[in-house]
Parts: sequence; C-alpha cells; structure tokens
Amino acid sequence: MVNLFQYNTNSIEFNKYWDLNFPESNPIGHELKGVYPNRWLRIHSLPESKRYAKSEDEYKIILDRQNKLISELIGENTEIIIVSGQYEMELTDKISTELSKYGKFKKSRTIELHKIYPEEYEDDFFYDVYFRPDSWRINSQNKLLKNIADDEFRAMFVCPKRNCIVAPYDGGMDIIVENQEKRDILKNKYKDWLSEREDGM
Repeated sequence: MVNLFQYNTNSIEFNKYWDLNFPESNPIGHELKGVYPNRWLRIHSLPESKRYAKSEDEYKIILDRQNKLISELIGENTEIIIVSGQYEMELTDKISTELSKYGKFKKSRTIELHKIYPEEYEDDFFYDVYFRPDSWRINSQNKLLKNIADDEFRAMFVCPKRNCIVAPYDGGMDIIVENQEKRDILKNKYKDWLSEREDGM
C-alpha cells in the first residue's frame, strides 16, 4: 500500500493509492455503493431513518453515531485524507470559496463526466477532485459532519491505513471496508442503525 504521508500527499501519490485500491471507481462518494456492493454498508444517522435534524438533540444523535462508527473504523489519531469535489462547466484550477473554508485542498484530478456518462452529462461537464491530509480524532470533524448532514457540503474520509472510506451524506453514511466479512460484522453490530429496505438504502 502506498504511504501517502511519506510523500507529503502529493496528487501523484494520492492518485496512485486510489487507482491501486479502488480501480473500478472514481473518487466520487455517491458512486462507491454501486461499484463495491459487497464491501458497502449504509447507516442512517437518525432513528426511523429520519433524514434531517430538527433540534439540537437530533444533531447530537447524528454526531454521536457518526463519531462512534468512524472512530471504530479508523481509530483515534489515525491519518486520513479528506476528499471533496467541484462540478465545473469548464477546465479550471480555481478552488471554490466553499471548499477553501474547510482547509487547504490540493487538486487530484479532473474527471470528464460527459465522456464517462454521455447520457447523463452534457459536453464540457467536469468533476474536479480535491484532497487534503488530516488526522481523525473523535469530535474533531463535527463542523464538517454537521454541514454535510444539512446538505451544505459533500466530502468523504479515506483511510489508507485501514483501507476504508466513509462518505457521509444528508441522512447517513456510506461505508466501504476492505472485504465482505468485515462489512457483515459491522452490519450485524449496527443493525439498529440500518435501513429496513432490502437494498440497504
């Protein structure tokens, strides 16, 4: 496995890590569940699959659940990479103000969506992938997690040491672990946080 932090997490090493460990997928959080269904687990952040928090107590439930599970998956003080992206109508290296609010990101790659998914995207539609190194500590990412829960931002946590991905969204978290066995253990342990639907959504 590529040690990203040994190389100061430059874009070449990040891309090398991603393409070695997740070769079938782009670094786009919502795509992962379809590419790795046997390694995928989705938890809901609120009881009865409620999507958005309406009170401080409900925000506390969201953050408690997400911090507990991420800490179990990744471990305290473990190096992570926060990955986000921007949809663009033209090629650019300009980082949006929204993205820069969450730290100093570096550009990893540009995905030409109109070439990969011609039926879904018009010509000249791009997705720029950005990343930055960080370290997971419980409750250290609460502002980011809360903004994601409110659908104000999108990002995912990649952990090279554990070879797993946590992709929060407004309603829960998609998790990709290294194999189906580990997924099944988590699925049983956190069964009360899962959807009642057969497809796990």
